[in-house]
Amino acid sequence: MAGWSLSLSDVFGMDFKFFRKDSKKDSGLTEAPLNYWEESSVLIAVPRSGAVLLSADIFDSVEAIAGVDILDSRMPDEDGPGKIELAYDGEIYEIIFYPNDFHLPDMLSRQGYYFTEEEMEVIAKAGSAMTLMMDFGQDCRKSYHLQLMVAKAIVPDLVAILDESAERLVSGRWVALATESAVPPSATALFTVQAVCESDDAIWLHTHGLNRCGLYELEILNSDKQVYSEHHHLINTFASVILDRESKVDPGEGVRIGMFSNGDPIVATYVSWVRALREYDNLDLGGVSDRRESHNSRTAPIFLYLSEKDEQHHAYSKITDFTERWSGNPLFFISTKETDRMRALAQERFGIVRYMAEKGCPTLLKVGLKTDSGRSDDNLEHIWFELIEFDGEKFSARLTQEPYDISGMHEGDVGTFTADQVTDWIIYADDNGITPETAYLLI
Repeated sequence: MAGWSLSLSDVFGMDFKFFRKDSKKDSGLTEAPLNYWEESSVLIAVPRSGAVLLSADIFDSVEAIAGVDILDSRMPDEDGPGKIELAYDGEIYEIIFYPNDFHLPDMLSRQGYYFTEEEMEVIAKAGSAMTLMMDFGQDCRKSYHLQLMVAKAIVPDLVAILDESAERLVSGRWVALATESAVPPSATALFTVQAVCESDDAIWLHTHGLNRCGLYELEILNSDKQVYSEHHHLINTFASVILDRESKVDPGEGVRIGMFSNGDPIVATYVSWVRALREYDNLDLGGVSDRRESHNSRTAPIFLYLSEKDEQHHAYSKITDFTERWSGNPLFFISTKETDRMRALAQERFGIVRYMAEKGCPTLLKVGLKTDSGRSDDNLEHIWFELIEFDGEKFSARLTQEPYDISGMHEGDVGTFTADQVTDWIIYADDNGITPETAYLLI
């Protein structure tokens, strides 16, 4: 079966159209239907052996995943792809899978992941892979985590996953650790931020991967090399905040995602591209001509609100209207959900800190300490300490910065803490800063 393949148009019978006339829109444009990789999450598992091997044992491997109960299954054959219907954490998922020929695409993003030369050689030489398609449930991060676990169960020797929905190559070593973890991946694991640049320095930023989460892809039009970095943080933060929100964020709704250096809030919103293009005169990069075959479905440029009054009247302003405000390192927020996830992952993998400390690797630990003004134990200031040594279940560490709201501690002071107070860490090994997210580099 390793040589069998099936086109997605055959499986789903989709007919894609790009532009249709709509008399209700004065621009004459409307959003195009979603493509298969936008409607569903499409992951392609690349085996280290270079060839996919299939047997009925894969269903036992999938059902061995904690919390998974297989309701129905079939192997791929000449009549169609394989299928696994399963129950997981109160929801029902259907996963379509099939082996197919594999060719590593050119210019594929590796955003956020690192590969050895040997790994890239193996991936480039792979002749077949396993495609898995799944619709996400209510919690996109939990759904993505489940899909990774199923991919690893079906292709246990995977060296990488080509995330077609996010147009990104994902490290197999990262997947191995992620599938063993009780902590789901971060919101940023679900999407990429890509940039298209022209000779006149104009930059068009846009995401891939949010559509499968039931969201609009996000864009920033008319960025440039001077503010590109700040705009990247903006779109990355806005996407993460939207993913972590319990309630849906509607087009035009303002979301506070940060603060300019002068203290003014950064309130972002988004508007479908068919409306957004009306706000730009003579737009070349990212204009209508760039949307005839792609970036024309559920995708939306970001706008900002200048004031609360503007937000109330949905009087949004272009990102370019804020050019002067991007200087001075604006502050972008991290959601409470992400902060809790980071803390859980840091504590889950804290054994790595102890192991590497025994090897003499310098380590920084972020510890959450109750503030003077805090009214509960949840009011914590997260500050960095330099690890000194372990003493049983405790460790001593030296404060590397002056706290804002903890009068009893100052830079250089030494304290004794436990692992349940740690919210993040960095291990310095072989000139690399290893964090809980990049612990796979030590494999």
